[in-house]
Amino acid sequence: MGAIRRTITGFFLLFVVVTIGALGFWYFEDLSVFEAVYMAVITITTVGYGDYYPHTPQGQLFTMVLILTGVGVVLYVLTGIIGLVLEGQLREALGITRVKRGVAKMKNHRIICGGGRTGSVIADDFREEGLEFVIIDNNAERVKELRKKEILVVEGDATSEETLKEAGVERASGLVSTLPDDADNLFLSITAKGLNPNLDIVSRAGSEKAAKMLYKTGVKKVVMIEEIGGRRLARSLTTPAVVDFIDFATKKGEASLESFKVQPGAKIANKKVKELRLKERIGASIVAILRDGRVISSVGPEDEILEGDTVVVMGKKERIEKLEDFF
Repeated sequence: MGAIRRTITGFFLLFVVVTIGALGFWYFEDLSVFEAVYMAVITITTVGYGDYYPHTPQGQLFTMVLILTGVGVVLYVLTGIIGLVLEGQLREALGITRVKRGVAKMKNHRIICGGGRTGSVIADDFREEGLEFVIIDNNAERVKELRKKEILVVEGDATSEETLKEAGVERASGLVSTLPDDADNLFLSITAKGLNPNLDIVSRAGSEKAAKMLYKTGVKKVVMIEEIGGRRLARSLTTPAVVDFIDFATKKGEASLESFKVQPGAKIANKKVKELRLKERIGASIVAILRDGRVISSVGPEDEILEGDTVVVMGKKERIEKLEDFF
């Protein structure tokens, strides 16, 4: 950012010198405003006067001083511009500006902390879902690669309040922490909750101990990626058809699994599954109900849905979206 600041400062100084030069020529040489500005510009750039030149001793002395200071400022600006081109900071500055403008327009968006392999998978999933999101990452090379994909990325430390604010954490609805270190994930969750108490946070963890600590900070869900990966590998061997079906259905858009929280007064609350007739009316099926920390997986027509339940529904995405009014 040094070349950028140097160039901005140089242009400001150049404006000041031109202004002072124009006022001097206007005062000492009795020129019009336009002629005075013209004289100041061609003096500073050492182009030459042509028909114009200082007639008074005061004007000539002023011109000498203006040339010495003005040429120095012009060289300062030129070195700043060359620095921007050589260092590639012009592109960086434009990228940062684009990110700031993009994030400023966001509301109820998601923040992905960590743009590595896990973060990239999450980003791809969010893009497929059409969700607004921004990634925070402190790896310069990774940031460049993500920006090439036209993904909004804030470069910096995800555990920093300043960086989180730059990503719009105070307006965000959710945050995913994929940092490799448990301590960083813990500190991040504390910092983010302090800035936005209503923020839903999902975090990775490397151990049961870390998971318990994260839950205590108010994290909504903790995922132990290694454990899930191990289970998936096991099920790919024992029940490969089930795994293949879920992969095919979700990736190809044939089916989607969504969860809904049953709010007080919802149309679906305090009714039996058979009364809703979701299969016939919408083409979606209730596959599980989460209630008081337990899972009701064998959902039958006589099962009742209560306020506060979380209902897991399976069906085509466009049809599941119609269920939002029910909940």
